[in-house]
Amino acid sequence: MLNIGVLGLGNIAQKAYLPVYAGIRSQVNWQIQTRNPEKLTTLGQQYNFKTTTDLAEQSDLDAVMIHTPTDTHYQLIKGFLQRGVHVYVDKPVSENFAEVEDLYRIAAENNLLLTVGFNRRFAPFNQALAQLDNKNAINVVKTRTKDLEATKFALFDLMIHPVDTALYLAGFPEPKNVHYSLHESPEHNLEQASVTFTGNGLRAEARVNMLAGANYEEATVEAATEIGRSINLSQYQEFKGQRQQLTPAPDWQPTLVTRGFDPLVQAFVSAVANHGVNPVSAQSSLTSHKIVADLVAQL
Repeated sequence: MLNIGVLGLGNIAQKAYLPVYAGIRSQVNWQIQTRNPEKLTTLGQQYNFKTTTDLAEQSDLDAVMIHTPTDTHYQLIKGFLQRGVHVYVDKPVSENFAEVEDLYRIAAENNLLLTVGFNRRFAPFNQALAQLDNKNAINVVKTRTKDLEATKFALFDLMIHPVDTALYLAGFPEPKNVHYSLHESPEHNLEQASVTFTGNGLRAEARVNMLAGANYEEATVEAATEIGRSINLSQYQEFKGQRQQLTPAPDWQPTLVTRGFDPLVQAFVSAVANHGVNPVSAQSSLTSHKIVADLVAQL
């Protein structure tokens, strides 16, 4: 069995990851760590996971899942990679693109996986969109209801998702004709942002609106014979000629499968176990981080 550590047990870890980890206990010995001893004990008992106060002392780790704040990522990732441990980390890797490049260099030099949690690539309805033939236009949007956050943080925390999804649906071309638009409040909070680019014979746009009337997510692919749309990752809308069809996610399908977390974790664990290919390639992740970094540079 694999020995995998989990570092950081905050909201995202509890909602999106721990239930997935619990479902594959037959494949993995999980060890969890957090600075809060009460939380560590409670979650260890709830999921029947081993607990530890210092994963850095564990000498038998095959991989580590990092769910700590972004400003801790660089040193943590670097330390584990230098110890020969595969790393899965929540997006973004870092808000400093030079650090992102450095970490992927270290991973490559040590023949290790550095996998980023771009779960939208693994959401079944987004994967259906990616399979459409003869795509010519892509639009990905994510909205919030007056959820204002510091611009740089919001771009790397939120905008990176539609950017990565648009690139994924476009087949990760080398982006050309890239244009950026950015609006922030007088208090330097993000209000709206967008990126457009061309590549692989299509045009794509990714945008966020922090002042919309609903929390909403949509990815639309226009192709020569049809239009496909993923709505909140949980519905698929298809247009062909005059025909429209709306398909919900299967009733029996767990939410964490619908949202892509379960298949992404499964792909990472399988790659670690079988010395497989990184399910989120270094080059594709670097492209997504670079576009957001370039957007931040517009400030």
